[in-house]
Amino acid sequence: MDTRPPLILHLLAHPKSVAANEMATALMHRFVEPPASGGLRIPVFFTPDRGDDLPPTLSSTGDIRLAAAQHTIVVVLGDERMLRTLPNGTGDAWIKFVKGAIARAPLDSSPHHVLPVALDQEGFRLGDAIHILPATLAPGVSASDAKERRLAEVSFHIAARSIQLLGHGKVPAIAPDRMQAPVRIFLSHAKADLDKQHHDDPVRQVRNLLNELPVEQWFDAQQIATGQDFADAISAGIRDSSIMLAFQTDHYSSRPWCRREVLEAKRFGAHVLMVEALQSGEPRSFPYAGNVPTVRWQFRKDARVDAQRVIDRAVLEALRFKHNRAVLDSTAAPDEWVLPAAPEALTLAIACADLDHDKTFLYPDPPLGREELQVLQQLRPKARFLTPLSKVARWQRPASIDTIAVSISDSDDARKYGLSTEHFATLTDEIHLYLLLAGLKIAYGGALKGSFSGAPNFTVRLFELVRAYSKLAQGAEASPLEGAVLNVAPWPLRLDYGDAEWKLFAGKVANYEEGPRPDLPWGDDEVFPPSAGARVLASDTPQRRYAWARGLTAMRSRIMALSQARLLTGGRLAGFAGLVPGVVEEACLSLTQQKPLYVAGGFGGAARAVSDALLGIERLEFADMWSRQHIPDFDAARGFYAQGGGEFRSLAQMGKDIGACGTAGLASALNNGLDEVENRELMASTDPQRIAWLVLTGLARL
Repeated sequence: MDTRPPLILHLLAHPKSVAANEMATALMHRFVEPPASGGLRIPVFFTPDRGDDLPPTLSSTGDIRLAAAQHTIVVVLGDERMLRTLPNGTGDAWIKFVKGAIARAPLDSSPHHVLPVALDQEGFRLGDAIHILPATLAPGVSASDAKERRLAEVSFHIAARSIQLLGHGKVPAIAPDRMQAPVRIFLSHAKADLDKQHHDDPVRQVRNLLNELPVEQWFDAQQIATGQDFADAISAGIRDSSIMLAFQTDHYSSRPWCRREVLEAKRFGAHVLMVEALQSGEPRSFPYAGNVPTVRWQFRKDARVDAQRVIDRAVLEALRFKHNRAVLDSTAAPDEWVLPAAPEALTLAIACADLDHDKTFLYPDPPLGREELQVLQQLRPKARFLTPLSKVARWQRPASIDTIAVSISDSDDARKYGLSTEHFATLTDEIHLYLLLAGLKIAYGGALKGSFSGAPNFTVRLFELVRAYSKLAQGAEASPLEGAVLNVAPWPLRLDYGDAEWKLFAGKVANYEEGPRPDLPWGDDEVFPPSAGARVLASDTPQRRYAWARGLTAMRSRIMALSQARLLTGGRLAGFAGLVPGVVEEACLSLTQQKPLYVAGGFGGAARAVSDALLGIERLEFADMWSRQHIPDFDAARGFYAQGGGEFRSLAQMGKDIGACGTAGLASALNNGLDEVENRELMASTDPQRIAWLVLTGLARL
């Protein structure tokens, strides 16, 4: 089975181009929606930023590996800043990169695609293969509208090529004398709703805008030839379309052919987007037009705005439908029947009528509510209905495994791997959600206010996961999420906790335990004195840094005793409060005590440094010289260990210890139930679902 993601997007902008990076971020939000939202969830990566403004490397071991997914699209957002050559500009390097990338992913034969985009006139210098022109805007268009239209245009072309890759395995070459439409849209409408005098109706407005795009539209007034069987022509049009746009007007449900078109779409397993354009209402809505996404026609003064919204949504829905099927096909067991949309009674009556009554149906998240499942079970008592999340919820937790510790903080080199801070938090949230739904408790020693570095607060994010997905867990028949997080608060940070922190535990989202206070020669007020109602908790002196180091080590040892396994993700290699990066120290504790350790190094940071050390790859951080250069008061703080007690292991010593463990082989060193190949995959993966499954697979074997 191919475990690679069906599709990955790389959105490349010059690191110093504000407009291009804003475009990349906005595009990410279109293609990546929250876990279990039912929306698009395509892996997206930005420009790997090494600080030299050069384009990424494209090779089997480079920044971008085309073969990391079944299909990869590389979008290059070209503008004046990218193409600049003076002074010391990198424009020529980006032009060379685009040329080489296109050569490696040729049209008509490659399962991957390169899409250069000109955001301004200078962007055309990327090469002759520019596919997208800057949006031509009428006079008087506001800056915000211009930005939105340009975003919609770029989004459309990315989605259209994604549909081609997922549907045909390649992006076909476009002959000079014709346009091969990458998207086919079937317009289902009541003829009574066509404005024959002014052409201002929603159907014609959408048609007019579609005529400006590389879209083939099926419109019965034009697509049915003289003498052609009407029913056969409509069935063929629906079957061959990317998506059906059904215009739900006052007349729609009363027209037999409109109702038939919806039924035909569901019979063929086609995707439908309902355009809700009711004005007065309808005496009876068509019952089989449900269980599909909807978009509302808002009857704006400028109908083109409504039409643009409908087309944008239609293309993204067509992509979501294909992507859902591709994701489920790649993970489905042999006895599971894949449905790219949630099942309904009509699914069982028509599309699945010839299947076994005890079939297992796998459909996209989120899981249906119990009330809907009960109806389906009445129709098919022996059938099972699963989603990826509900499959996770059915994971059989070994009796000896109750709690997994997570070692995580923001990765300070995430941009080197094409990730933003928002990226990293979103991806790791999904990993933690899978672990929670699998019935595991998560132990974490993070802060409840701010964070040690001012970066995203992962403790609070864990709490919010429990709150946000508790009801979903019920629908997936997972264990209750309340209380599934254990927060072990480190000393001295917990000394300053008050009402604001205790409120975070409302609703029993988590349990709390105080991290042990280390045995120090000073009292709390002596080393961290109160000041104007709040303590001074900065690690800004050798004494305080030593105290922090001892307190954090005590907290990490306590979490080790409370958990049976550990997962490393990200982690800062600089800017921490103690004397060693927390993720590295926690890795050493697990290796020393031979507790199962899972290392997800694909997001960079300290977890990547640990995986490199295990694999025998040299890292500059594992040297005393590096610690002296990057950790304030390093030698002075380390000197307190001889006076105040406690065993000190420097980062350099930890690196040696981790490397020595790796020489025995990953399976032996990590003791996590995974073999060498699986551990290497885990160390490189950035796919949240795959990471979670590898962790659960290893735990199940222990």
